[in-house]
Amino acid sequence: MIVRSFVTERDIVAVRHDETLSEAAKRMRARRVGSALVSPQPRGEGFGIITERDLLRAMVEGVDPGKTPVSAYMTSDAVAITSEWHVVDAARTMMERGFRHLVVADKGRVVGVLSIRDMVKALLQDRERMAAG
Repeated sequence: MIVRSFVTERDIVAVRHDETLSEAAKRMRARRVGSALVSPQPRGEGFGIITERDLLRAMVEGVDPGKTPVSAYMTSDAVAITSEWHVVDAARTMMERGFRHLVVADKGRVVGVLSIRDMVKALLQDRERMAAG
């Protein structure tokens, strides 16, 4: 099963690097997602991402989420895959690297964010199709 078959642009949530952690968390909660792309990317090339784990780390460290910028806790150079990747390869990358989210980009353009939840859903649907004949 190829990643392209179940990742869509409508799933992308974006925040600015200078927005606060609180603003990012509110946007992620409203869209019911565990990550947001960070734009513009303040450091280097590639894609930035902030995840629920980053937000949790900030809370444990006791920062003020209403004053702390996303740039202080984001991952600057998120691992990106293409939509042509097989879901098993994406899952292996997540497990080996300890990620729950991967940026999906084709020719330098983001087409989605792949989460563990997305993969489990897709794999279950694929299994159901196979069982149905």
